[in-house]
Amino acid sequence: MLVDQGGVCAICAKAPAAHVDHDHDSGAVRSLLCFNCNGGLGQFRDDPALLRVAARYVESHRAGQLVGPPPGQQWWPTG
Repeated sequence: MLVDQGGVCAICAKAPAAHVDHDHDSGAVRSLLCFNCNGGLGQFRDDPALLRVAARYVESHRAGQLVGPPPGQQWWPTG
């Protein structure tokens, strides 16, 4: 797996892949990640909806848009 990934993290593709990432529900290994990306997934509880919310939040601020969600929407998942 390390050779297949070129020795780098499967997410950022920059830092050394030093941590085995796994699905916390099934235990299945997903790939190898760096310390920061592995920790980041853990902080967001491996929740894709929460990660998308975080990405929208960062993108909106990076683009210089107004603080807050788009009109009629929320930053966080409602389900």
